[in-house]
This record gives sequence, structure tokens and C-alpha cells, in this order.
Amino acid sequence: MYYFIVNPSAHSRKNRKIWIRVRNELNQRGILYRAFRTEYPGHAKRLAEAISRKDPHAVIAAVGGDGTVHEILSGLVNLDTVTFGLIPAGSGNDFARGMGIPSKPLPALAAILDPSRIVRMDVGRTDAGRFGVSCGIGLDAAVCHQALTSPVKGVLNALGLGSLTYALIAVKLFASYRPESLSILLNTGEELSFPRAYFAAAMNQRFEGGGFMMTPKARPDDGELSLIIAEEMPRLLLALAFPLAKFGLHTRVRGVHFVNCRSAVLTSGEPSCVHLDGDSGGIRRTLSVELESEKLQVITA
Repeated sequence: MYYFIVNPSAHSRKNRKIWIRVRNELNQRGILYRAFRTEYPGHAKRLAEAISRKDPHAVIAAVGGDGTVHEILSGLVNLDTVTFGLIPAGSGNDFARGMGIPSKPLPALAAILDPSRIVRMDVGRTDAGRFGVSCGIGLDAAVCHQALTSPVKGVLNALGLGSLTYALIAVKLFASYRPESLSILLNTGEELSFPRAYFAAAMNQRFEGGGFMMTPKARPDDGELSLIIAEEMPRLLLALAFPLAKFGLHTRVRGVHFVNCRSAVLTSGEPSCVHLDGDSGGIRRTLSVELESEKLQVITA
């Protein structure tokens, strides 16, 4: 049995059109499936929990964006037996980009119905929920927080340019954002200290923020998280590093650091914005991240 969790609000009206195409294809091919539409924030999590509890070997597919993926991952009861698929319909689609999932609806559906490659993906966890792409604290999370409520995102989504939302908000925040002290305790016992850091992100994929290649060497199945930390640097250099990250060329910028780990505890000097897969993780000083012991079977292509 295939279960589809559809977020009708992801990417505005475009997602509803995507689901109509997918539904028509399923019906034409006589595929046995059930579909559930999300009705409120957190609904996808509850649906994923109920489905995976009732059918531990279910194939659960999301029709939505990274936020929908985040909710479903947070709700799954049986990570190691469920199979997960995605039909990308968000504004950023970093999960699909990182996992190599087709961007078009019907090829993505074809991969789900006749999978040729399944990746056993690492799943990140915090006390605020699971993540498949990344979680972070500081400037990148502040960008996500503003994007969630910005009217600009709705306009750009309607134009098919939703991924530009993060770039425009980041440019706006560069001039006013104040770096804070940050300490990071790794699972190895090593402690890193940054007196004035802009942000730190724990990456499970290479991309976040709508296609920015934040950690070019990250892999979703290597048993490690890739941390990126940006500490204080001249504002002009920070402004330069941001567009370079679109192509993964920021790795040599002074003040940008990378470290791999299984788990870490990040502590900011002041309460800061936190995000999980682009969704809000609240405001907090401490963010604990780790990988689940179980991996999730993800259909790619």
C-alpha cells in the first residue's frame, strides 16, 4: 500500500496542481493508494505516526517541501522498516536536491512506484524533532524564521522563484545581525570555541536555503553530520561568502570552518533562532544534535 501525505499549501497553488497530476496518474495506472491532506501545522507528523504505527512496512510519500519532510520524519515510529518517497513541491526542495530525487512530479512518482535505487539515509535528531536536511542556530535560522512569515515568499512562490526568498532575506539581515559567542562540544570530547559567530549548522545534506551548497562534502549516508560554522569576518567578506556558497566556493573563505561528528551540543552566548529543515525550532541558547541509531530507506531515482 502506498500512502501519500499531501501539503496543499506548500508552494501555494502549484502543489495542488502537482497533486492532481499525480492522482490522475495513480488512478490511470490502477495503483492502490491512500491520500491524506494536511490541514494544520504538525498534521503531517501525526499522520506519519499513525500510518507507520499501523503499517510498519508502509511506503510513505510526501507531496510537499522540506517542511513537510521534516514533519513526516519527526512522526515516523519505525525508521528502519518504513520506506520514504518524495514528490518535490516546495520552494526550496533541498532534501530532493541532496538525495537526487527527480524534480518533476511524474518522474518522481515513477521512482516511487518502481524504485531502482534506495538509500539508507542518516536521520538527524534534536529535542525539537528530527531533520533530514539540516538544523542550525544563529543567522541562517534567523533567515528561515523571517522567510516563514514573509509576504515576499508568497509572491516569489507564485512566480516560481521561491528559492530566492532566503537570499533576499539574508541580504537584508547581513547589515544588522550581531554575532554571538558559540561553543561546540563534540561527541569526541573536543570543545570548540568561537567568541563571535554568525551561525552554526549541522548538515545531513549538501544543500540548504534553496540550493546553497553549504557543506560540499556532506553525505546523507556516511554516519556523520557535517558542521559548518561562520565566525566574525568583515561584513563585505560575509556578503561575498554568501553568493559563493551557491556553488560551494565559500570553503576557503577565512572564518568559515567545517567539522564532522556523530553528535554535538551547540551553546550560544545569547538566546538565538533555531531551525530544523527550514522550519522554526524556537529561540534557545543550547541546541543538541545527533544521528538516530536507525537509518531510513529513501527512494531516490
